[in-house]
Amino acid sequence: MNKLELFNEMYELIEHNLLCYSENYLMTKPKSKFIKEWNREKEKLELLKEIIEEEKQIMKVKNINFTQKQILKMYPNTIYYVKNSNGGLLAGCIELEEAKRYAEEYKTEYMKDKLNNKVGVYVFDKEGKNLYVAKGIENDIKKEDTEEFE
Repeated sequence: MNKLELFNEMYELIEHNLLCYSENYLMTKPKSKFIKEWNREKEKLELLKEIIEEEKQIMKVKNINFTQKQILKMYPNTIYYVKNSNGGLLAGCIELEEAKRYAEEYKTEYMKDKLNNKVGVYVFDKEGKNLYVAKGIENDIKKEDTEEFE
């Protein structure tokens, strides 16, 4: 679960509360005995709408992907590139050890994701030569899964 999913779930719960305090299904008017509660829930909904929109904007910025050429223009000293097996560029680094560390981190994330657990992560140099293949922590993840059932 990420922040956006949590905020959307909270929104639905508060919207349900507002419906319960409302006189009609359009939620435009409070029940006579619940005016204070209705106003409070209405205010919460408006605030959550703003938070959800802000989070969507943050996620858009985080998901911006740059090509190898764009990274090279912005950071001319970049020597190593971390890519996934789908061709997606994940990181650009100056030091090989840093690139390896990023590769292992991304591989670990992919291993935990049921949809992407077959995706590989590689480190390439400027010329496109494959220097490193991330192994991930597949054994540790399997241990975590089996420990729950024991």
